[in-house]
Amino acid sequence: MSERQPIDPDLRRYLDELAASAPAVADLDGTARAEVMRSNMVRALEKRDSIPGLPNGVITRDLEIARGFSARLYSPANATDSLPLLVYLHGGGWVAGSVATHDPFCRLLSEAAHLHILSVEYRLAPEHAYPAAVEDSVAAFRWAAEHAVELGADPARLALGGDSAGGNLAAVAANQLCSGTTEPPLAALLLLYPVTDDPSANHPSYTENGSGYGLDAGGMRWYWEQYAPGASPDDPHLSPLRMAHLPKLPPTFIATAEYDVLRDEGLAYAKKLKAAGVDLTHLHAPDMHHNFPVHPGTVARFPQSTQTFDEIAEWLRTTLR
Repeated sequence: MSERQPIDPDLRRYLDELAASAPAVADLDGTARAEVMRSNMVRALEKRDSIPGLPNGVITRDLEIARGFSARLYSPANATDSLPLLVYLHGGGWVAGSVATHDPFCRLLSEAAHLHILSVEYRLAPEHAYPAAVEDSVAAFRWAAEHAVELGADPARLALGGDSAGGNLAAVAANQLCSGTTEPPLAALLLLYPVTDDPSANHPSYTENGSGYGLDAGGMRWYWEQYAPGASPDDPHLSPLRMAHLPKLPPTFIATAEYDVLRDEGLAYAKKLKAAGVDLTHLHAPDMHHNFPVHPGTVARFPQSTQTFDEIAEWLRTTLR
């Protein structure tokens, strides 16, 4: 890696403002702390009015899908039959995110990339610990493949993606789906600053970016405790970086950020995919933080966020054309 660049000064001010307004959660138990974090993520929707194009012409429809859980389908206003479809898994540490918290991002991406997005409301920890979210992620993709035509999608152009913990689920689900011989085809994989390794690995970014950049090391460890209590850190269905042999994966996009506690495991996973011969596009933001191209408070505020968002949309258009 090149020499570490200073964090964007406007981003530094923004993160300091967020930290000053964040409620204390350290003394709460797992369930209460999860509820506070969920509320904090929903508060981010207050920023949506500052995002150009929201509300936009994207058409949404809430659905009941596999195993009785729900999802939201996003379609461009001028959608035609047989557009590509992205099954999207939201971030939030397997605990705090939802379809609602990622609604602005999915609306923007559906329009910009001109595709359908099925945003999945998978089960959350601590009420539903591992492997519930993995099971839901795999089931959602299979359901989307089975119902692609009635959703207006091309079953040969199905993508899977997610951010942070959702990126972890997308990576794990893709490894499972691509290992099977009778699974529906996966045409593209989108991993935005994904969780790929257990905190016990002690990657240097857990120390370098352990506090002061939004997602901190203590919070990430807490998320793991809620999601997979007592699980083996070597389980590749938890830590895809530890998978001995990767299956044949589709073209993959990975985004990482310098000032992210998850930086090094994301970089390591990109390296692992490249070594396995995956058609990889890797974008590293040298002065940004975790969640920079997705969070509704940053996606239109910082040029780096907008640029990365545009590159994500262009990659999806090109890969799924």
